[in-house]
Parts: sequence; structure tokens; C-alpha cells
Amino acid sequence: MKFLWETYVKPAAAIIAAFTAIGFCTLPIKRAAESSTVRGIDETALKAALGKGVLFGVLGGYRSLLSDFVWIKSFLEWEKKDASACVASMELATSIDPYMITFWTQGAAIMAYDIPHWKYQKLPPKLREPSALAAFKKKGAKMAYAYLDKALKIFPNDRELLTEKGQIAMDCGDDYPLAEECYDKLVATFSSDPPIYVRRTYAHILYRNGKFQKSLGVLEGVYKDADSDSPVRPIVEEQIRNLKKLLEKTQN
Repeated sequence: MKFLWETYVKPAAAIIAAFTAIGFCTLPIKRAAESSTVRGIDETALKAALGKGVLFGVLGGYRSLLSDFVWIKSFLEWEKKDASACVASMELATSIDPYMITFWTQGAAIMAYDIPHWKYQKLPPKLREPSALAAFKKKGAKMAYAYLDKALKIFPNDRELLTEKGQIAMDCGDDYPLAEECYDKLVATFSSDPPIYVRRTYAHILYRNGKFQKSLGVLEGVYKDADSDSPVRPIVEEQIRNLKKLLEKTQN
């Protein structure tokens, strides 16, 4: 009987109790999400919805298991394109287990890339203009930044988080100064030269921000480190030539 209790009954009871608790916790969190601004869920409202951690203290070793279930729930809501419920579940999953980096990066990607298109598709056909989608993307990017910033407070030098934020800044926010800030931190996390793909992206960001000389220095390092038969080498060589010509024009 003790074996059955410890192995099957006790874990099952804990999971059932946890899901019952989630039912009560998720409702105020969803309300907080629905009433939130473009910055995403209000931090104070979320903390109030989660309480003071009593639930998660009781869960103990089942936290990871429970966060997985909540994350799966968020994907069911993703399939329905239910933005507020999906965001609320992702927020709850990261609150239960903030050490799952994948939850943070995938959640931010959904906020930045998917939700803007869901909102755009709900517009009347006559209002579906490129400017409307661009506006939704910027709002989604801001929501993603706020979400990732919570993770970066815990893991300030995590490369996946910095890369994700920088990529969203370029793709959705059209914010190259922010992308440069992310890549400055990303490059600094490497004790030696960062991988070539990181440096090429960094050089592109510097170029977009008008920092041509610094961009040139990064590309020259890439060219030097690339294998002689690498397909990247001729592309970088052409970029270096063009940058040198541009620098000559700006200096004359």
C-alpha cells in the first residue's frame, strides 16, 4: 500500500490538486492580461493573481511537471489564436518555472510574430493595410521585450535571450539601436571571438546604425577567420569593399 501511495496515488493527487488550483489562479491572470496595455501583462496585477507563492511552495518538486502542463495549455490556446489566454498561460508557466529558457524565447516569439497577425486578421478587410500590420508588430515587439526583460533579470548574460530580443528588435520593432544594445551584451559574453554568424549580424546592425568603421572592423575579423573555401568569404569580401568605398565618400 505504501508503494502504491508514494508511486501513483500521491503524485496523481498532487497533480489534480494543482490543476484545481490553476483553475482559480488562471482566471484573475486572464483578466489581468485582457486589461493590460501594449506593454503586456501588468506586473502588479500578475503578482496579485499569483499570490505570495503559497501554491508553488506546496507544489515542491512537481513545479517543472506543472509548468509543462501549463505550457501545453498555452499551445492549445495558441491553436485557437486566443491571444489573452495564450499570454496568460505563458506568463503563468514562467512564473512556476522561470528556469526554462525555452518558455521565455518561444513565448516572446509568439508575442512578436504570431499575435500581431492574429489581430491583423481580425480587422475588417478594408482596414487590412500594411501600416496596420506594422503597428501591431511594434506593439507585439514591446510586449515581447517586457517578457524577455523579466527573464534577463534572472539570466542577464544568457545568449539565447539576448539573441531573441535582438532579433525581435530588428524584425518586428525596427529598433536597431536596441538590437545593437542586445548584441553588444551578446558579444561580450564570449571569452574569445564570437561565432561568425553572430559577428555578421552584429556588423549588419552597426552598419544600419551608421557605425561604418566599427562594422568594417567586425567584417574584417570575420573574413580573416572564415575558411578559405567558405561560401561566406566572398560575400564578406564584397561587403568590406562596399564599406570602404562608403567610408571614403563620407571622409571626403
